[in-house]
Amino acid sequence: MSKTIWMFVLLLGAQLNLTALVPAAPGQTPPPWWVGGGLLWPFFADTRTLLPRGDVLNTLTPILGMTAAVCFLMAAASLWGWHVPSGWFFWLVAAGAVSSVVLQVIWISGWAVLPLIVDVVLLVSVFGMRAAVGLRG
Repeated sequence: MSKTIWMFVLLLGAQLNLTALVPAAPGQTPPPWWVGGGLLWPFFADTRTLLPRGDVLNTLTPILGMTAAVCFLMAAASLWGWHVPSGWFFWLVAAGAVSSVVLQVIWISGWAVLPLIVDVVLLVSVFGMRAAVGLRG
């Protein structure tokens, strides 16, 4: 993948996970299509989650969402050489994608498909195609 595509996918992954911090209100319809609707805002407060509502869910959701987003943003910075060592790229993408997958599985719904696709693309690119090696040069 080119750096531009990497940057787009990493920023999309960060955005999708940050929306976990502010899920749509119960009964609220997805946001308007011109801002991405439920595709770009996949969390709804009335989604049935794998974990019961309460302290564990309320603690894990922001931790996983912020971890994934920060890892993706740091990977993007690493990609462009902005204050993050390029050697961290592989691990940042892997940590961000794993955190995101766990978060999406906990909040599994039809809207979780796009974030999971983004995570799979990132993991396959980093592990399967050895993209990190090509980017270090």
